Amino acid sequence: MKKIVLSAIALALAADTAHAANLAVITTPPAMLNALVLIGAVVCGVSAFKVMNTVRGGMLARSWRMFIIGFVVLVLSQAAWLVDVLEVYGLPSFVGPALLTVAIGFLLYGILETKKALG
Repeated sequence: MKKIVLSAIALALAADTAHAANLAVITTPPAMLNALVLIGAVVCGVSAFKVMNTVRGGMLARSWRMFIIGFVVLVLSQAAWLVDVLEVYGLPSFVGPALLTVAIGFLLYGILETKKALG
């Protein structure tokens, strides 16, 4: 037990800089909105996965697969934006909007496939 405590103290003393999340950036309305969209996209993706398991192999399975892919790309887009805003890793400025455009494309394709299957 003493070794663990001493090791933790030595490790804490050896660290030369401390990095913490920028609380002012986290609580700004755009960052909060993106975090909310990220949580909503995860919930919608899980719900879409449950629906796809219900209709597996049916005519609507392809459209629900596109919805799942769209929500996964939306989650990646929002996560990339948050990583960039919170300065965890510097990403090029086009990554977030490009992923968002791809996500919207997949979601639109899912809607078109649903319309084709039902119409």
